[in-house]
Amino acid sequence: MAFLRFVNFFTFIFWYGTLLYFTFIQAPILFKSLPRELFGQVQSYLFPAYYWISYICGTLLVVTYHLLHPLKDYVPQDCMKITALCLMLLFSLGQGLWIGPKVAELRIERQAAEAANDQPKVDALKAEFGKAHGISSLFNLIVIIAGTVYLVYWFKEMNV
Repeated sequence: MAFLRFVNFFTFIFWYGTLLYFTFIQAPILFKSLPRELFGQVQSYLFPAYYWISYICGTLLVVTYHLLHPLKDYVPQDCMKITALCLMLLFSLGQGLWIGPKVAELRIERQAAEAANDQPKVDALKAEFGKAHGISSLFNLIVIIAGTVYLVYWFKEMNV
């Protein structure tokens, strides 16, 4: 049980820290310091690792949480915590498997339209990219908020 608690705790801290670092430190610094096209290319290399971290950590967290807290023994606090973990995993999967690839595809199409000087297509793709990027950002925000909820309930459980 001690090992499972360690895996659960370490996995959450690693994942949550990664989420916060990518969202609030790495992405803004790169966005401000790199040309737009280069920023997009760099992000396209980083996001697969970001998503895999989410898939692996989310799965490990849900599994270890269930092993540590059998369903028959759940209290309301357990329901909040497992719901938060499941939301984190679900929205991470949505971001990595659905909306993230769509954003990447639209970025490449927009760059091709810009190179061809097709301004109407650039404008249409820019608008579509903005919507898809907004959805991706919303998904990421939901993951962070759910992680914060989990952390608050974890602190309550530990009486910290």
